[in-house]
Amino acid sequence: MITAASPPSTAAANAVANMAAASTGTETQLPVVSETTGPALGQDAFLKLLITQIQMQDPLEPMSATEYIAQLAQFSTVEQLQATNLHLGILYQAQAVSQAVLLIGKHIETADGSVTGLVEAVIFADGQPKLIVGDEQINPGDVVRVW
Repeated sequence: MITAASPPSTAAANAVANMAAASTGTETQLPVVSETTGPALGQDAFLKLLITQIQMQDPLEPMSATEYIAQLAQFSTVEQLQATNLHLGILYQAQAVSQAVLLIGKHIETADGSVTGLVEAVIFADGQPKLIVGDEQINPGDVVRVW
């Protein structure tokens, strides 16, 4: 997957230049494209890059169909992994909500022992469940004892 530290158009230009250099055998010095700092290029950008790679390849030594199929398969795998990660995140959030709600009406104690008492309600702050014990908002992960 290609991601960009700058707008996607810059990443696309870098990727096209990298592909062109790879297919023509020339060296090109380009900034490193980071995998963790920016938005990922989508399916349309990938297809544009693939078309550009095909257009810029050396006609005397074209890439084999196997290489193109491998690139498409890798892209498909990355798309499936992204969808799986999204669904796992949703499942994790649903589990956290369910566990927090099950603590309503139970007495809890936190790891540092600073809060003990009856869970009166569950609220959501920044998308995360918080247990209400008296005037305190407790992260469910801080609970070490339930009775």
